[in-house]
Order: sequence, then C-alpha cells, then structure tokens
Amino acid sequence: MWGRALGGERKKTVAFYEVVRAKEAGQLRFDRLDWPLVLKNLSDRPVQSRQMAHGDDIYVGEPIELSGTRHLVLARLRDGDLQQIDWDRQRIDSLRLDGNRSVVDTTIICFLPYGNVIGVLQGSASAPRPTALQRWLNSVNSGIGEDLAIVPLVGQNAWEKLKKAEAINFFEMRLRPSRDMFPGAVEGLGSFARHAHKQNPDALITLTIKIPKGRGLSRSSARARGERRLHASVREFLSDFGSLVGPHGAIDRAVADVMLSAADGSVEEDKINFVSDHITAQKVVSVPRGSAAAPWYEAAVQAVLQVATEHDGELRSAVSAMH
Repeated sequence: MWGRALGGERKKTVAFYEVVRAKEAGQLRFDRLDWPLVLKNLSDRPVQSRQMAHGDDIYVGEPIELSGTRHLVLARLRDGDLQQIDWDRQRIDSLRLDGNRSVVDTTIICFLPYGNVIGVLQGSASAPRPTALQRWLNSVNSGIGEDLAIVPLVGQNAWEKLKKAEAINFFEMRLRPSRDMFPGAVEGLGSFARHAHKQNPDALITLTIKIPKGRGLSRSSARARGERRLHASVREFLSDFGSLVGPHGAIDRAVADVMLSAADGSVEEDKINFVSDHITAQKVVSVPRGSAAAPWYEAAVQAVLQVATEHDGELRSAVSAMH
C-alpha cells in the first residue's frame, strides 16, 4: 500500500565470538585487551584512517558511546544503482543523497566486560560479517600489536572436548557459495578449502577428512600420527577462519569426531559440532523510522547487551573453559 513505510520490529540473531591470536593455535587466548582505550584511540582518528578496502568492498568503522560504554559500528559501503520509494509521488526512482554521502550496511559490535568476548548483530544479510571485522582490526593500526582472529564462542562442553581430545579422526565442513572466502596466503586446511572453493565458487562444497582404520602395528602408528596431525590442523583452522563458521556463515557445517580418554584409561569417541554449539540467540529489535527517531544502533546495542545478560553464565563458562 502506497504511503505505508516499513517499520516496527525485526527478529535478529545475536551471535557471540571471541577475539584471539591469529596464528598461535596452541595459545589462542591472551589477557583481556583494553577495548575502551582501543576504541577511544580509534575514535580520535579521522574517518579516512578507519577505512579498509577488501576486493571491491570498502569498510569503515565508527566507535560509538552509549551510557558511558564504547561499542563499534562497522559499515560496508553499498554500490550499484540504488533505488528508493517516493511515497508522495508514488513511484520508485534512483536514490539521491545530498553532499558527500554513501549508503552503507552496518553491523553492531559490543565488547563484553570479560575475556575478549564480543556480541555481534548484523543489520542486514549484506552487512559486514565477523570475518570483515577481523580484517578491519588487523588493517587499521588499532594499537593492539599483533594479528587477531575472531572465532565463534562455543559452549563450555565443546571447548572441553577439544581441549581434552587425544586426537581427531574425522572432520567435515561445508562451504557455501561465496566470493573471496579465503586470502591467498593460507596453509593447512585453509589452503585445501581455498583451492576447492576457488575452482567452484558457485557450488555448495562439502570437504571430508577421515583417518582410516587399519590392521597391524605399523598401520596403528600411521593412524595415530594422522589423528594428531588432523587435531592440530583443525585447531589451526578454527584459529584463522573460525569467524566464517556459523548457521549463516560462509561455513555452515563444521563437525569433528574426537578421541577422549575415559576414566578407566580406555579411549572413547565423541563429536563436536562447531555450528550448533555456537552461542547465539534470536532477539526482536525495534526498527526506528522518521527524522526524530534515535539511531537504529541504539536499539541494536540494547538487544546485544540484553542477550549477553540472559546468557551470562553460559558465556563466562565458555570463556573459562579454555584457560
């Protein structure tokens, strides 16, 4: 119906991630960073120094402050022939912006007061993903001093399994069609996945790695060696590309069969699902409309912080599980 603008409430997914070291797979975590200081230093810099180009996309970060706490808005510039609806003239025409302005898709990032945990809410399907935040933090000279990775914060049970695992004998992941999923300089599982995706960028690709069972002492030795290598490879892959893993991520399936030592000294097999164990929650967010409405990110920040409060125990347990 003409003249009836969209507004009201939208159901959004709030997902939680952890900022860790990018390369040191054996020691992913470090002491909590002073995020308020990092964001303050970034806010003091001109916007030109807070932008990053990746492929055809341009990202800009803007620290914001609400109720005395600093958060981050990460925006991706939209290009192409943008259209708008003119309700008064009852027609669709080209979007015209006054001055030096651009249309953007935005993602809200809230830094929680423990660990290096962040709550993320994407404003739209095309808004920046955590992997874009990872690239942005590593490119804008944030003062942190080392390369960072952003990995999904999974429940304590999954982390305990990964930490205690003697080995991994099976790993499977599914890559969704996407462009520029992996950078050029990657190794291990990342290189394997990048090659498959580069050859078939429009395909839904499932990669499966399984250490086969065999007979004889030499075969048992080879199997044990392969399981240990796969264990190290999976941890390294999650360190570098964990931000791609999630129900709506570029990798929407990632499961592993792990070998755990039982109380009687025997070894038993268990599973880890890095997608279903990712801590997320659906939240209704009010979408403000009109010139007098508050910025939408205020409602988004409130939604993230409310979900964080509701899942406080689960989040803190996940943080402590790998220390």
